[in-house]
Amino acid sequence: MRKLTSSFASFFVLILLCAPVLADTQADEILKQARAAIGGEDQIQKIQGLNLMGQYRRVFGDRQMAGDREISILLPNKYSVEDSMNPGGLSTAILTSRTLNGEHAWNASSGGGGGMFIRMGGPSGQQATPEQMEAALRRVYQIEMTRYLLALTLNAPSSFAVEYKYAGESDVDDAKADVVDVTGPDKFSVRIFFDKQNHLPLLLSYRGPKPRIVTMTRQGGGNAEAVKKAREEAEKKMHAEAPAAPEEVDFYIRLTDHKKVAGLMLPHKFTFLQDTEVSEEFEISKYQMNPQFKSDKFEKH
Repeated sequence: MRKLTSSFASFFVLILLCAPVLADTQADEILKQARAAIGGEDQIQKIQGLNLMGQYRRVFGDRQMAGDREISILLPNKYSVEDSMNPGGLSTAILTSRTLNGEHAWNASSGGGGGMFIRMGGPSGQQATPEQMEAALRRVYQIEMTRYLLALTLNAPSSFAVEYKYAGESDVDDAKADVVDVTGPDKFSVRIFFDKQNHLPLLLSYRGPKPRIVTMTRQGGGNAEAVKKAREEAEKKMHAEAPAAPEEVDFYIRLTDHKKVAGLMLPHKFTFLQDTEVSEEFEISKYQMNPQFKSDKFEKH
């Protein structure tokens, strides 16, 4: 996976220094043009649910993993991501999921028959109650879902009110871009870059705590007790090594390979970057608009 070019890596600072302060009507006009370029406001408003299927490639430090991914969204507040991967050394695939269902949120994993276990976590090492953990997951998944919806439909869910403000002009690689800031509850903030020529969204950027990765290796069979022990060891190591204060970094989501789907121009490749390093790529092979989800799709199993 490649690094960002130096010009792309530096433009974010430029926009912070040079963005003029203009009326919000400028943001409204940019969004109007962008929504028309995507397919029109009427077409966008018909979307009540989305299903995205494809393949992802993720970088864990000096390791890489790949697998299948399915993202399901049911407005206004249901969201699910299911990943399946089979890294070397495991007898069965690892299945992971994270789910938001209204006021409830959780994650789960299963599978894997030996070898490597990887645990990612935030910067805080403090022990949290189950209620606090669920609240944290709910916030994270709400923000994830909102970013996807902004990238695809330029709208946030009705359960998450946001404001749009014009932030100036910038460059994304060789393209001139209009920039709009989006802010919302609980210090939500994301910046969207729109191509000045075709008005399609090119990039989302935001700041957040740098993720920490703990890798544990377990030998032998994949029984439940071995999996539980590996996770407990990873948790202890993560808490023991947690820094006193979180380190914040810049994150980017690059949107490319736009194609028409059911009357909408949608990106088919998401490239996730942490500062100047590519951390993940998600290539979408299939979109479904307003799918008929199973009744228990967003229930805890």
